[in-house]
Amino acid sequence: MKNDQSMKKVTGFEIFRYGFGGFGVNLMYILVSSFIIYFLTDVAGVSVAMAGTMFLFSRVIDALFDPIIGALSDRTKSRWGRYRPFMMFGSIIGALIFILLFTVVNFDETGKNVYYFVVYCSWSIGYTLMVLPYQSIVSIVAKNKARRNLMVMSSKLLTVPAGLIAFNVFTIIGKMGGGAEAWQKLAIILSLLIVPSMWICASCARRFDTKEAAEKAMLKADGKKFSFKEQLKVVTTNKALLLLIIAFSTNNLADSSIKAVQSYFAKYVLGDMSFIAKVGNTGMMLSIVAMILVPLIAKKFAKKDIFIFGTVIHITYPIALLILNPATNLGLITILAILSSVGGMICNIAAFMMLPDCVDFGKKLTGLKSAGMVTSGFTFSLKASAAIGGTLASYALSIAGFKANVVQNSAVLTAIVLCIAIPAIGSDIASYFAMKKYPIDERTADFLE
Repeated sequence: MKNDQSMKKVTGFEIFRYGFGGFGVNLMYILVSSFIIYFLTDVAGVSVAMAGTMFLFSRVIDALFDPIIGALSDRTKSRWGRYRPFMMFGSIIGALIFILLFTVVNFDETGKNVYYFVVYCSWSIGYTLMVLPYQSIVSIVAKNKARRNLMVMSSKLLTVPAGLIAFNVFTIIGKMGGGAEAWQKLAIILSLLIVPSMWICASCARRFDTKEAAEKAMLKADGKKFSFKEQLKVVTTNKALLLLIIAFSTNNLADSSIKAVQSYFAKYVLGDMSFIAKVGNTGMMLSIVAMILVPLIAKKFAKKDIFIFGTVIHITYPIALLILNPATNLGLITILAILSSVGGMICNIAAFMMLPDCVDFGKKLTGLKSAGMVTSGFTFSLKASAAIGGTLASYALSIAGFKANVVQNSAVLTAIVLCIAIPAIGSDIASYFAMKKYPIDERTADFLE
């Protein structure tokens, strides 16, 4: 009976429940990726160079765990299937460490550095435990392109409230009394939202991610199991996935460079922390339109072309920072920053719609549908690019002479602007050309399920 049920088309209510995962993983991710370096330097008292080093090494260590977790989730045989247990119990682990990450400790400098390094590395791995299986189950649950696109849309729509919370974090912190205690309280409250959202998301795959399906997933036609080496080929021989990885990781590097420095840009260059909320809130509301339209547009246009369009929009803001004086052109800079965030969202939506196609492409090449391994290759690249973006910015600011909570000199102010503009422009250009070579046109591909 379970097998019969698992063959049924995913329902609208299951698609809706999947969207809760978008709320949970993005609420945690946006807060950390956008504000962790700021928190470490301006709240916890860690030097900007050390914060950048932590950012780099934690992401490297975390990225190395991605293929391990991907392979492990593909091979798991539990009463909850392959992916659901990681989402459910991984969310608890990730949430607990998330609280520790935004807790200020009264240690000496060495003690602080060790504490945040260990906690940040641990959080990154805990986050992977829940996010990698969450991204993997789309190709397991939805058996056709239209339903997959709807699942991605559901996920992105419920990213909106997560983004609104994250982009208003300074307002929320202020209303909670400010200071270190407010950051910790906020992390606790958000954790109480994240865990149940991931459990609701996991419930959407109950009919599809079963013990019976898990037992068959890693078997060849002759009944033998696929080896890890064969499983790895799903990534290494998958041209579509490799080009998607290059395109989206460079796009993510551009976005990470912007996010890592945006708080400093608002505080020290503009002298207006409300810039974060203005750009974030307006950009997120406009992104709702993109979340609805992109899956519809994908019925007539190739996803790669949609991604390229988003890249062109995304690059406008960093180019403007090189040309215009932010202080005297604040209105235009704000508008372009908003449009750039929408462009980034378009790329994000398109990339996650392409990821299940890459899973099917890997199956065509190897005979194995290894969603966890394919997704791990994808997330590995995103974490590596985020690490590079955040670390380069931190080191550049340190070299320029940045000191937290003081008036910055002209060299530091220039460095802040350049740390947004230069990496973002170079990365977006690389992203554009990589996506131009992406081989799948899902409108004509006959291997897609």
